[in-house]
Amino acid sequence: MREPLCAMQKKTAIMNYDDEIRLSQEKGIIDKSDIFDFRETPFEDLFDDYYRFCKEHLNNCLETYDLYPSVFIFNNSLIPNAKAQYSNDTFSIHINLGLFKKCVDSYLNNEELDDYLSDKYSDLLSDFDNPLTALAFQVSTQFTYYHEFAHLVQFSKVREELSLQERYDKEVPYDIEKQSLEINADSFASIAIGTHIQQYIKKSLGKNINQEKVELTIVLICSCLLNYIATFCDDVSDIYFKKYAHPHPFLRLFAINLNILHYLNQSEFFLDNGIEIRMNELFKRILDFYEDLENNKIFNTKMAVAMKFGPQIQEEIVAHLGNLLELKTDKYRDAIGEWNKHST
Repeated sequence: MREPLCAMQKKTAIMNYDDEIRLSQEKGIIDKSDIFDFRETPFEDLFDDYYRFCKEHLNNCLETYDLYPSVFIFNNSLIPNAKAQYSNDTFSIHINLGLFKKCVDSYLNNEELDDYLSDKYSDLLSDFDNPLTALAFQVSTQFTYYHEFAHLVQFSKVREELSLQERYDKEVPYDIEKQSLEINADSFASIAIGTHIQQYIKKSLGKNINQEKVELTIVLICSCLLNYIATFCDDVSDIYFKKYAHPHPFLRLFAINLNILHYLNQSEFFLDNGIEIRMNELFKRILDFYEDLENNKIFNTKMAVAMKFGPQIQEEIVAHLGNLLELKTDKYRDAIGEWNKHST
């Protein structure tokens, strides 16, 4: 799957990890001891594929979004985290080894998930050219990249020493502006992932496309993405609003899934094939399916506990998300506004 977010530009930017390391040192954006060199490691091919996917997109967007120079680097930290940064006149995306490994363990090497899906959805999976667990890994890691890329777009206006990490910090006080930036980046990444989902369904199902297969594909992929978002919070059962610099994962999953479903709902491809994306129904199916995965001990995030409280605080969720989405700032660029400007 590839995302046509940016027009093809001349490949003048680096596409070699040695050069990535060199530039990161020249610009002083990360200590050399913190850099993870994935080459000659057990996951070299996975890291290399991911690096090339992300770097190709980043290179293609340098001119469009005014992000030159940019660095994409892996950090050797085992904490599941990622970071977008502007420092020393350089944009950079940092992906922790721990986050990549977490995605490998949660999806790609999760035999329980693979067996569960194969047992319940063998007819659907027979249409795919890859296991759904591999697709879940791909979607989750790509979502990370698009989210961090959106932060770079936001930073491109102010160009000050800035960084935003994905894992929330209880020591950081409530910051509505930073929460707004996170939701804005989630919205950007959701649309990008929505295009991938459509492309994958189009490629995999082909003439076998029908309403149920499309819905099942969306539910399965979005459920795994839901699990991924829960990675960045220690206790997802404790729903909060006006705390910290990151919105609670339950609010994030609420916004992300609705954004993906809204994007797919507008798809001419599905309309032409007689497929109706019923947003409310699909959103409920995603939550129900994820709860089933937790009940079967395949995922253990306590998200099901948060889901039980969700209906009771729905008005608060909608109101808080509305405030975050509508918050205007002259300091940062609106990543969604930039998407709309450059996606034609």
